[in-house]
Amino acid sequence: MNYFLVSSILISLIFGISDASKCSDCIASGKHWCVTVNECGFSPCVTSISKALNCPELPDKAHAYDDAFVRSKILVTTAAAFNNHPDKCFKNAMPTMSLSKTFSVNCSAEGPQTNCFGFTSFDTTQKVIVMSFRGTQGATQLTEEILDFFTGKKLFFPDAGHIFTYFYDAFFFLWNGGLSQDIRNLKYKYPGYELWVTGHSLGGAIASIAASYVVHTGLFDGNNVKLVTMGQPRTGDYDYAVWHDKTFPYSFRIVHHKDIVPHIPPQYGKDELFHHRTEVWYNNNMSTTDPYHICAEADGLYCSNRQLDSYPPDHLTYFDINMPDWGSQGCPKM
Repeated sequence: MNYFLVSSILISLIFGISDASKCSDCIASGKHWCVTVNECGFSPCVTSISKALNCPELPDKAHAYDDAFVRSKILVTTAAAFNNHPDKCFKNAMPTMSLSKTFSVNCSAEGPQTNCFGFTSFDTTQKVIVMSFRGTQGATQLTEEILDFFTGKKLFFPDAGHIFTYFYDAFFFLWNGGLSQDIRNLKYKYPGYELWVTGHSLGGAIASIAASYVVHTGLFDGNNVKLVTMGQPRTGDYDYAVWHDKTFPYSFRIVHHKDIVPHIPPQYGKDELFHHRTEVWYNNNMSTTDPYHICAEADGLYCSNRQLDSYPPDHLTYFDINMPDWGSQGCPKM
């Protein structure tokens, strides 16, 4: 069964995707778009949209989500970041991929030292360059991330909004710790290759920033980048999400069932924290036959945001495996 097609049809019926432009025009006029009846300013309205970024929209066919591609390729590059020797994962699960370099830095500007890890790799068969980043490791790092949610954000670029200080610093510690030079070398050596940027949890936030940075600075074209994250926390504000969505036609945030991390920090507040598109929600165990939902809103009260509770193991288990454990073991054949 083509779950993408089925999900797209259902979402189109529910959200009225044909009315996306009407929704945007409605919000631009200062009114809300009533999803319940697909009308502008209708009141009372059970479900309404007040942010233009939540006007229903799906990726075009050329940039459609592919579950098989993510399971066979992206899952490997994401899990490999949990191993200090990512090439062990490549040997077992993606033999055409070659490790370029690893980067391990202290990513705490203040307080106890905590580690951030990432790697670059390349594949001359698939014609791909990869940047991948490790997720949160240990209680100290998790505490620092949570505390940072209360201390504010840094300006990313004047036209690209703000991102959380911890994520911002973590990326630039890695970038200045060797990532910049190596990704430039790979780009020079393989100028026509596609760039995949991946990460889980904290690594997902860093991946979002990394992809944005190399495109904003002109190193890569956004049309030649595939950004896929898993369990990514909210990384920046509404302006960052808007810029991101205008820049990347292929960008997916995968969320497993009741994973709590994609819902922190809370969306609403003085800084209007917001996810960029496009969420792919697996409301199940993520086995090979399980369906998924391509979410028409960027960060609305649909898909995973409908969950009122959480289940911590869902943050570690993606595609029916404990991803950090699998990666640290060298991605053995399943």
